This record gives sequence, C-alpha cells and structure tokens, in this order.
Amino acid sequence: MGIFDWPAPAFSWLDAAMADPFGPLGRIIIWSIICAIVSMVLYALLSPQNRIKKVKSDVATSRQAMADDDGEDFASGMKLAKAQLGHSLKLVGVIVVPAIVASLPALALLVWLDGQYGYTCPAPGTPTTISASPENAHVEQIGTAPLSSNGGACPIVRVSTTTDTGTSDIVVPLQAAVPVIGHHQWWNTLIGNPAGYLPENTPIQQIRFDLPTQEIIPIGPDWARGWELTFFVMLILVSVAIKKGFRIE
Repeated sequence: MGIFDWPAPAFSWLDAAMADPFGPLGRIIIWSIICAIVSMVLYALLSPQNRIKKVKSDVATSRQAMADDDGEDFASGMKLAKAQLGHSLKLVGVIVVPAIVASLPALALLVWLDGQYGYTCPAPGTPTTISASPENAHVEQIGTAPLSSNGGACPIVRVSTTTDTGTSDIVVPLQAAVPVIGHHQWWNTLIGNPAGYLPENTPIQQIRFDLPTQEIIPIGPDWARGWELTFFVMLILVSVAIKKGFRIE
C-alpha cells in the first residue's frame, strides 16, 4: 500500500454505504462533488486570498499599460514587458503551493476510483488474453480466484521463461482487477498496486491481463462509458461553481 492508498479503506466504506441508494453513476457524481468541495475549501483556506487579489490587480494594471503603449520607445516597452512578466510569475508563485497541497486529497481519490471503477475481472468461463515480458515467457491460466462482489473471477496464472541463468517458473494470482503486474518500483511507495507484485528474483518483467473495463454509462462511445468522463466533467463544473459563487481567487 502506497501513501496515497492510505485513505482507501475510508473511501471503500463510504462507497459501500452509498451502494444501496445510488448506482455506480450516482456514486461517481457524488464523489466528484465531494472532491470539488474538499479541494476548493482547502485551496481557499491555504492560499493568501488578499495577496492573490493584489497580485492579480498588478497583473491587470501591467497588461493595460502594455496595451496602451504606442511602441515608439523600445526601452519603455521592454520595461513594461518585464514588469508584466514579473507580476505573472509572482502570481504563479503565490498560488502554486496551495494548489498542489489542495490537490493531494483529489489524487488519493483518483487512485482509489481507478482501482474501484476502472476494470473488472471476467466472469467465470470467460477467456482472458494474458501476455508477459520477456516475449519468450510462457503464460498459462491455471485457475481463478473466488468470485468477487461484482461476479468476476480474477485469473491465476503460471508464467515460465528460460534465461542464461536457468528457468523461472512462478504462479501469480491476480489479487485485484488491475491489468498489469510488475516488480515493485520506487513510485509504488506513493501509489501501490493492489494486484500485487512479481517476485524480485524472477526475470519475468511484467504480466498483462486484457480485463474488461467497467461501464458507468451504458450508452455512447466506449471512451465515454467509464468513470473518468463523468467524474472530471462534474468535478470541473462544481469547482467552477464554487469558485465563482464564493469568489475564490
């Protein structure tokens, strides 16, 4: 479990509590609203709003001065351009840290949502395309895990390969509906792989599962049926509404 996975049990608990009154689409919309509210409140609390207003005013003033300049005096024009650039960079410097900190809960939620609503294990008896790296690795599905709550059964595979140092033969159960299993990397300290990892002493680099994606919306093109489009559209709309409604700079 990575650092951004720590809130996952709380997310799962709340999602399960919403499962009876709301379907997947309704829960995704609620999660987007919660994410927008938390992120905007954190940003409003962490950012120096009065200072941001002052810097924005300076940016607008310098921009207007640039627009009013007739361009005849090159030195004067360069001075105005330098002033505008300085105010713009100051504005970025004022908002960047609060914006990053305020986005951390959203990042943790996105990691969880991708694992919860991204893919699903196939139904029992459904063939699954499985491949591995290196290309000469032999992959064989030898069973399936018990049925999950959504009726899917994750595959259990045996992968073998031969290298200069000998033969490697491992059995890997897919522990969650994640399409890739690899070795533990440094970034897994931040974001873990709930499907597990390959043993460090195996030359097998990666196993890929062609898992079906979950459909939140049953109509429309394939790229619009997943959780991502609904979530991000609602997130942007609610965030803009909060920003405008509460006059957050």
